[in-house]
Order: sequence, then C-alpha cells, then structure tokens
Amino acid sequence: MADYERNNRRLLRDFQTEDEEYAAEVAPARIRNDRREDDATAGGTIVGFISLALAVLSFFTYPVIFGIGAVLLGMYARARGAHKTGTFAIILGAIAAVLALVFRVALAAFFLSLF
Repeated sequence: MADYERNNRRLLRDFQTEDEEYAAEVAPARIRNDRREDDATAGGTIVGFISLALAVLSFFTYPVIFGIGAVLLGMYARARGAHKTGTFAIILGAIAAVLALVFRVALAAFFLSLF
C-alpha cells in the first residue's frame, strides 16, 4: 500500500498543474470523494414517499395488501435514512390494515348473529 501512495505522490508532483485533473486510480485516497452515503439517503427518501403514498392509498382500496406493503416499504425507508416519512407510512399502513381486519371480523360477527 505504501508503494501505491508513493507512486501517486510522484505522479502528482511530476505532472500536476493547477488546471489538470486525474482519475480516481491516480489520485491519492484523501482526494477522493465517495458519495455512497448521500445516495443511500436519497434512495430512502424516494422509497419513503412511495410507502407513504401506499399508506394513503390503503385507506381507499385493498387496505390489507397496501397497508402491509406500506409498512414493509416504510421499514426499508427508515433503514435507508428517511425516518419521518418511513415512520408515518408504517403508522398509517398499520392503522389501515388493522382497521380493515377488525371491520371484517365485526361485520362477519354481525351477520353470524342474525342466524
């Protein structure tokens, strides 16, 4: 590893001017700027809004399927850095799914009590 850095320093000293740029293979490690963390946060934000849209949609159609999907995507969004939207999606999706299941059980109990 020391030879690699020494070679990079020699190349930069011999050839670098203020107007030149080098590829990541030639540049020393301290100059590189990897933005993997920012990309993960941006992806989490997009997934967070998608899960929030699923949670809202679950109140109008297929509440169990879309509600569970919103909870799962909300968990994924929280893991990727979108804490607020992920949490709201988890809460709304869980409320929609639980209310739909409770309503169906109550409706079935009502119809069975008629007989």
